[in-house]
Amino acid sequence: MSATATAAPRPRKLVRRDWLIGLLLALLGTTLTGLAGRGEGYTRDEGYYFDAAEQYWQWYGELFEHPGAALTRPSIDRWFSNNHEHPVLMKTLFAWSWRIFHKCNCAHQAGRHSVGYAKNHRTLGLLGEAAAMRLPTNLMAGLMVMVVYLFGVAAWSRRAGLVAGALSLAAPRMLFHAALACFDAPMAATWLFCVWCYWRSLDDKSWRWRTGLAFGLALATKLNGFFLPFVLGLHYVCNAAMQPRGERWRWFMSRRLTVFGWMALLGPIVQIGHWPWMWFDTVARFREYLAFHLHHVYYNMEFLGLNYNKPPFPMSYAWVMTLLTMPVTTLALAIGGGLALAWPALRRREFAPTSPGLLVGMNALFPICIISFTGAPIFGGVKHWLPSVPFLALLAGAAIDRLCTATITTLQRSRPNLDGKWPALVLCSMAVLPALAATWESQPYALTSYNLLAGGPPGGADLGMNRQYWGYSTRGVLPYIDEHARPHAQVYWHDTNQAQLNMDVRERLARDDLGNTGLEEPGVRASDIAMVIHEKHFAKYEYWIWDFYGTTRPSFVLADEGVPIVTLYERPEAKR
Repeated sequence: MSATATAAPRPRKLVRRDWLIGLLLALLGTTLTGLAGRGEGYTRDEGYYFDAAEQYWQWYGELFEHPGAALTRPSIDRWFSNNHEHPVLMKTLFAWSWRIFHKCNCAHQAGRHSVGYAKNHRTLGLLGEAAAMRLPTNLMAGLMVMVVYLFGVAAWSRRAGLVAGALSLAAPRMLFHAALACFDAPMAATWLFCVWCYWRSLDDKSWRWRTGLAFGLALATKLNGFFLPFVLGLHYVCNAAMQPRGERWRWFMSRRLTVFGWMALLGPIVQIGHWPWMWFDTVARFREYLAFHLHHVYYNMEFLGLNYNKPPFPMSYAWVMTLLTMPVTTLALAIGGGLALAWPALRRREFAPTSPGLLVGMNALFPICIISFTGAPIFGGVKHWLPSVPFLALLAGAAIDRLCTATITTLQRSRPNLDGKWPALVLCSMAVLPALAATWESQPYALTSYNLLAGGPPGGADLGMNRQYWGYSTRGVLPYIDEHARPHAQVYWHDTNQAQLNMDVRERLARDDLGNTGLEEPGVRASDIAMVIHEKHFAKYEYWIWDFYGTTRPSFVLADEGVPIVTLYERPEAKR
């Protein structure tokens, strides 16, 4: 049979109804991530981004009042030097969202800000300060759900799109990161946007410049965006190789290739244009940016009972973590969907460039392979290959679509008048509801969550898997400290930085009279109250507390399904 006769059809045309459903899903995803964030503690990285976002806003305040001065190097260096090792797209969005939406304590804020705020301090007052800064990430997650749905509809069917859209957010680690003022969930979203635009560009030339713009947004979100040309280029070459022998070179050199030209043109323009820090000494600062990440500091990470803090790292880490943290139903469907989509290609029947199976499968695996095969440092659990999740969800959506079709066809053989909507609804619900339940149950301590294959959080602890990082679980012990700490008590906050604590105070989650005794042994020795945030390499801190406090009896233990997360101690003579 010829390649032309067996080529897959073009992407299904999206109609108005699809876009409306997509917008509703985006709104639902934004709302759910916002609600999830209400219980999540602030992470160390968020503390840095909170401070950086407020400083960036100062530059915009100066730009509105004194544009000539704001565009000079001294002004830009003053306001953008903080956290200049990361692109500023998301931090700028955090800043604008905070400025527009947060509830303002005018007396407090006027003392904090000298430019562009005191005169025009009115806000909409709809959200708390942290919630306002987290809102752009929530919106990006909602848009991710929308694009996953549209991708699934265009590739297979509405039911595939609906299941994939739900499963893209119904993953404990994805929902956790989608609620934070950080870059990892937005990176997953912008990666998806770029792949979606590229796929459409293979059939429609109007999507080629959009692919370049989406690539620029990915670069402006996080360093991961630099890997997109490799996976898309590999897909393009594979598609050319799958053409009939006489057509391969002609296909490769077709106008479809201009999509990479648009990426090469618009990517750097967006990357440099959105980032004022890069406007001066561009080459030197860009090299500094790359060097920071190429020689990134290592962090401790426990894996199968061993603590790793420098290379070499196990190649199995990303694969095992994915296997033990994604909902089991999603993994099973994704594997099944991948095999079902690969079979026609393996039999050399599927030659159309717009066939989605190869592209989706490559992007489900490629981010994991980056961590596994490049020697990149292991830190942050699954967050560095989070862009895989939407594509695993799409593979699961493809699987459920085929299951629905096969089931309905079988049932209608004996009952020709059967309405196929009900069997499809049952199968789609069976695919989505377990993942939704597992994801919601994992909050707000999703970094402690492991799936049924691991045995849940207790099983993950027994296997010697990392319980958490980022110091975010401190929030769970704040009510006890606020109630029991004496006035002006000195606290050893362990893995919690001052920027996190500042936001806790501003959001009235922690008392403002509590002290911070600092780091390491001197901090423990000077404290009245001390905590241990449980990770394998933190065991020494608990021994120090026992020694200096003269007791091994904790005052409070924060646990998730019986797994200790934070243990709190009080010096006996300093108790209220």
